[in-house]
Amino acid sequence: MTLTVFLLSCVLQVAAFTVSFAETIYYWKDPAGIYHFYKDPPKGFVPRVKKESSPRQSKKSLSKRQIDKLAEVFGRRHRVNADLVRAVIEVESDYDPRSISSAGAQGLMQIMPETQKDLGVDNPFDPVENVEAGVRYLRMMLDRFKDVQLALAAYNAGPLTVEKYGGIPPFAETRKYVIQVLKRYRYNRSKARQNVQFSQ
Repeated sequence: MTLTVFLLSCVLQVAAFTVSFAETIYYWKDPAGIYHFYKDPPKGFVPRVKKESSPRQSKKSLSKRQIDKLAEVFGRRHRVNADLVRAVIEVESDYDPRSISSAGAQGLMQIMPETQKDLGVDNPFDPVENVEAGVRYLRMMLDRFKDVQLALAAYNAGPLTVEKYGGIPPFAETRKYVIQVLKRYRYNRSKARQNVQFSQ
């Protein structure tokens, strides 16, 4: 009988941190269709190793220009200024699709796991899926608060927190976040206008 070996990869999330570990399981299937498992390799086996891809790895590796294009496409689809989307991406993850925050937010637009479920996100490390969901969520915050600053505060601290305080929450992190995104947003808009003038 032929014995095969697979490297089974598991992902364990504890609190806000993701810890990955791997365990090797040896098994073979007998003529009756019954699987036999071993923790240690049986004598005389010839291994075949299969390593599952980590969920932290994005399916697509995109350049900054391609990610900016995603911001433009999904920004247009959900009526969010692409320059604002780019600003959020830069402040949230600095264009790293594998980024994970200390609080557990994931991907280019740093979407929390709970929000991912609400948005129907399957792989938060897929740039296309992450940006589409992030822009959609940002649109929801803009519709809810009718104000860019409040929408950004809600994106960072949660809409219920913004409603609780009746404005930008008195958290240093959230206030700094809003300032940084708006600063980058203004820069992106200014640069876009300069490019338009240059091309004319």
